[in-house]
Amino acid sequence: MNQSSVHLLDLPNEMLFNILKKLDNVDVLYSLAGINNERLDSITREETFSKILNLSLVIRNTKIIDAVLDRFCNYILPRIHYNVKCLIVEPTSMERILLATDYPNLTELKIFNFQRDSSLRYFKDDSSLRYIFKKQITKLDLINKDCEVAVGSWNTYTKIVYAHILTYCENLEHLKIIATPTTEYPGLSVRYLPASAFSSSTLTYLCISVITITDCLYLLDGRLKQLNTFIVRIYCTEKNSSIVHNTDDLPNLKCFSLIQYDLIEEYDNKIIALLRRMLYLEKLTLYLRIACESVFIDPIRLINEFSTYSPRLHSFKFYLSTEHNINDLVCYLSNNDIKQNYMNIGYQEVSNIVCFAVDRATYHIFTLPFEFMWLLSIGTIFPNIVFNNVIELSVHDVVPFEHKFFLRIAKAFPLLRNFYVSDLSSLSYNAKKSSDNILSYQIVEYPYLTLLDIARTNTTYVEQFLNETKTHLPSLAELRVGYDDLRIITEDFTREVTRRNCINVTRLITRRQIVGSKDFYIYFPLL
Repeated sequence: MNQSSVHLLDLPNEMLFNILKKLDNVDVLYSLAGINNERLDSITREETFSKILNLSLVIRNTKIIDAVLDRFCNYILPRIHYNVKCLIVEPTSMERILLATDYPNLTELKIFNFQRDSSLRYFKDDSSLRYIFKKQITKLDLINKDCEVAVGSWNTYTKIVYAHILTYCENLEHLKIIATPTTEYPGLSVRYLPASAFSSSTLTYLCISVITITDCLYLLDGRLKQLNTFIVRIYCTEKNSSIVHNTDDLPNLKCFSLIQYDLIEEYDNKIIALLRRMLYLEKLTLYLRIACESVFIDPIRLINEFSTYSPRLHSFKFYLSTEHNINDLVCYLSNNDIKQNYMNIGYQEVSNIVCFAVDRATYHIFTLPFEFMWLLSIGTIFPNIVFNNVIELSVHDVVPFEHKFFLRIAKAFPLLRNFYVSDLSSLSYNAKKSSDNILSYQIVEYPYLTLLDIARTNTTYVEQFLNETKTHLPSLAELRVGYDDLRIITEDFTREVTRRNCINVTRLITRRQIVGSKDFYIYFPLL
């Protein structure tokens, strides 16, 4: 058969358009807009390529930033400005991009690496961008890079950043504040501020982190009357709060998500009381970890209570773990038909994990697919599920972990970034006697793992993770480990087979044990 060469421009418009849609639209605009071809130039003027522009990507290569921005600001943006409805920018180039032309249809803005000291100046009346923020923007996403431990008082930060932005953007309907991949940003704290400090008559969507459950309750005290979607993460557990807040019904709230990764040591009924106020709730997401010290808490009964008071609820995604005395949990599991209880909940895609420690046991129950980022306190036995969203995992068990367990972890948690391992068994092994007969296809791969904590293990695990013939850790940046174990396995930091997994480590925290004293940790910043 004779082969004929077909050039891109030989394709019909519809096929050419579909091919270009599969490419990054910023690349398409930069490469094809304004070139000496009327057909391609006309295609790039389509709204598909300019409705949403992620211009934060163009500054990642500092060598070409000026040339790329010059072309976009001087030529491309003025030609497509009418199509632009959403811009994704970095603070360093945001002003130049927003002033390059008029954007009559721009209503959405996403700012990466937002920081109080460099970004807040744009939300002021003397800013060149005041009209855009004050009048045009109805949807604002901030990827906050401020470090929570470096900003001082959270109350002050709330007042001068969050409350100010909400007030300044007069037509804001959607506000989403999330963290960068490496930083936990300061949580919102309103409990000691007046109700006027964070209020809006236009906001319908809010995604934010708060300090405690009390801050969450205050946000629902009537100051955000139009709110229909509330996605909140709670940083800290609160004990015995006696602050009184408004408990009126919340008829406008249709979607509610509450995530608290911190362990709740004294569970009360605040969350159930809050859900009772949401008369027309349609979507509910909950992530809770509860320690049951004095009273046994039936996890399935609790899940049923969360959904009982919402007759319009059609989507309920949850993760609930409860820590119990071992005897209490064993008795509960033996006296309950778990599968039948799942049917009672009304959600068949449910799974569970039971993990035993020395004198405690943790029971996990969750809907599938697992949509949360943290999974803490699991052991050697867990279901054959791929947890595609989990980036932080902790494992412990009274049974020692073997190489095949870490192979399972790598397959089940493909995007894992933070991994905490504790060996609670009374057994101790000689790492030199561990199996070295591992074939290349059996090497454990954690491509995205940046933090590894094996400080509460023994030399077996240090050998398992640092020996490149057993595990590959190309992205490891922070290592927490017992100092003596590290010294033994690396042969006083000279062993070649442990070098590659440690080569990118910039933060080393070692645990030292002294007989008769508490363990202490030493931090070594590595350059």
